[in-house]
Amino acid sequence: MIRSTFTAALHCQYGQVGVVDTPRWAHPLFSADQDGWLCTDDKRGFTASFKPIEFTFTFVNATNNRLYYRINSATGPTFLSGRLEQNSNGWLGMYGYAWGDDLANCIFPPSLLARLPALQDMWKMELLDAWDGDLESAEHVEFYLRDEKGHRVAQVEARYTRNKPPLRHWFLHAGNKAGEILRFHLRNIKVA
Repeated sequence: MIRSTFTAALHCQYGQVGVVDTPRWAHPLFSADQDGWLCTDDKRGFTASFKPIEFTFTFVNATNNRLYYRINSATGPTFLSGRLEQNSNGWLGMYGYAWGDDLANCIFPPSLLARLPALQDMWKMELLDAWDGDLESAEHVEFYLRDEKGHRVAQVEARYTRNKPPLRHWFLHAGNKAGEILRFHLRNIKVA
């Protein structure tokens, strides 16, 4: 796959990967609990809270069958430069994008360290198909996306229990929770 920095939309068998960005008028509690978490077009695209985004893939290195990238949002203004990271429970989201993060950095400068590229999560791309090196064919190459521990990214159900009955939503996750492993491919690739 591409061994340089590029931007692209990330797609899988459930459509484009996006981020939850709930308008406050739609559901104020959702915006507090769910904004910034990654989801797919098929599971959230019909709602006001789904925002498709593009990503910047910054090439780090390559090994025998893995390519390593740092991944950030290339879509603004809300999520521009947010870092793709996972929380301690394995849920994937965009970190460091909100004005509140900038405010927190001013109050507590050590949190600025999290923004250093060397401390940002790295993601592994495991190609499932051979790639001929032609940029035109890169959009047809499927791959698994893995976290630093080797977990493949899956789509996992989460229940929003503040509602009665609980609401079900699906988010991207890398860890031990049961879900469907996603097979990714890129769209709208632009090499920097």
